Amino acid sequence: MVSATTSRSLVLIDEICRGTETAKGTCIAGSIVETLDAVGCLGIVSTHLHGIFELPLRTKGTVYKAMSAECVDGQTVPTWKLEDGVCRESLAFETALREGLPETLVQRAEELYVSSYANEMRLKDSGPNGSICDADASTANEARCQTSAFCKTILAAETGILKEEVKNTVTSICQKHLIELHRRANLSLIPEINCRLITAREQPPPSTIGASSVYVLLRPDKKLYVGEVSLSLP
Repeated sequence: MVSATTSRSLVLIDEICRGTETAKGTCIAGSIVETLDAVGCLGIVSTHLHGIFELPLRTKGTVYKAMSAECVDGQTVPTWKLEDGVCRESLAFETALREGLPETLVQRAEELYVSSYANEMRLKDSGPNGSICDADASTANEARCQTSAFCKTILAAETGILKEEVKNTVTSICQKHLIELHRRANLSLIPEINCRLITAREQPPPSTIGASSVYVLLRPDKKLYVGEVSLSLP
């Protein structure tokens, strides 16, 4: 397919490179996308290999789209419409329950997911921690590159600390208010508070649809903007 594609081709790829080890499959997928972008063909590539969004792809005409979702009768359901942006949440657990997998099995899967991937998600939240230099660059360029890498490392560390402080503060405040609201409403089950980093081009995860949310934006002037989307208790 890659060798036969021209600028007049229409290329449709569903779940690119899904049949191999995830990390290398992701990189092969990224290289294919770069190749098709360079050819200039028209195409659509679908994937659950979310690591492709972290690759330093050299593309000019590639745009990111995601399937949107909405809340219907308290459940998150797809709209079958494409929207601009990136979505990293596949609703796998919700889909598994809807298709009849035992609830205890899905709950165990969620436990394994949190225990195994929590550190990985925190590392992704910390952002870039360095840069790559051209091996043939001059000494001056190498020095500038090392300085840039050092600055990026410091900035990433500072940003990571800020994110953790904001996360802890917002969680503490929300937890306090939720306990009080549920006490007054005589409700025993207090909903879990989840924090999620959303990048500039990424859509909020479908799980936030129909849920009360507090959002914190880091502005270019390094000030924080805090807002909320609230739903009343039943």
